[in-house]
Amino acid sequence: MNDQDRDLKQACRFVLSRPLPPPAADTLARLAAHAAAEAADEYGAGGAVARLEQATVERLGKDAGLFFIKGVTAQLCVLRAHAQARGCRNVVIHPMSHMDIDEAGAIERVTDLKVIRLGRFLPFTAPMLDALTEPLAAVVVELPLRRAGFLLPPIDALRAISAWCRERHVPLHLDGARLWETAAGYGLSVAELAALADSVYVSYYKGLGGLGGALVAGGDAFVHSLRVWKTRYGGDLSTAWPYAIAALDGLEHQAPRLGEFVARARALAAALAGLPGLLVHPNPPHTNAFQLWLPGTPSALAERHRQFAAEHRCWLFDAFAEAPLAGHAMAEVQIGPASDHYRTPQAIAAVNQFLAYGSPTSQP
Repeated sequence: MNDQDRDLKQACRFVLSRPLPPPAADTLARLAAHAAAEAADEYGAGGAVARLEQATVERLGKDAGLFFIKGVTAQLCVLRAHAQARGCRNVVIHPMSHMDIDEAGAIERVTDLKVIRLGRFLPFTAPMLDALTEPLAAVVVELPLRRAGFLLPPIDALRAISAWCRERHVPLHLDGARLWETAAGYGLSVAELAALADSVYVSYYKGLGGLGGALVAGGDAFVHSLRVWKTRYGGDLSTAWPYAIAALDGLEHQAPRLGEFVARARALAAALAGLPGLLVHPNPPHTNAFQLWLPGTPSALAERHRQFAAEHRCWLFDAFAEAPLAGHAMAEVQIGPASDHYRTPQAIAAVNQFLAYGSPTSQP
């Protein structure tokens, strides 16, 4: 999104999935009123950060946890620590994972790790791991696989990967930036998912609506081993209390609602699938988010959407990208608190109006 898009979105009366954040002053006032605002941490020790680490570890059912300001830093530290402990450089990731697509090659350019890419469009499986012949430092599973359509492996397939790793004493790491949404999608607790893995990364600003920040949870010795890597990768802030308080607020108020948002996403997707020329992927959604494939090119759809938003004060999609189907582009829908302000029929009418907007039959 550019500045023009943000201004357009801010002026809209209807927003489908991801509203812009409130003014900074409003957020600071809300955080100041939180019970955890009583003391600041010092380089992550004490204060709201300590409270957040404890609260998250209890939810995940792990022995220990360490706060990070950035997920990229957190997971580079995780993989370096696993590699050091195993004396091995090979890590398995999916080629459509966030680590491979969205981090500017950090896993290979910033570390000395060797990436083994497994799978194509769908999540990889335990039989695919069976085909590997090299020793492994870690296996990474992203839950959900966002760039592929927020896809989850069937829960039995995930359990099979966990069993494969444990039988061979290979650490399994969950890239759980959306683990809270994943648990709601599976109908499980986050602790049930975390129990399948040796280490787990969670984010605080996606489904939980925090300002930023992440946590890695695992065994005591492993989490302790991350601290030196956190320093080496520049992950220490003199204080991180605003992020920690916002994350605690998200755990308290947003996390309990994610099952509700998953149900709304599935209802919306089912209704959208009935619109001509529109493809829903996947249907039903695995979590509270999914993709829509629309006829057209990303650039043409983006410009049409700007004109539509300006005329109708209705914002549907933040961006359009290539879809794996000729003649189509992809937009994401992520259902959260914005859905409190409309019902499914209203959303369907808005999307249908956009589909017709600019076509010859829509002109007077």
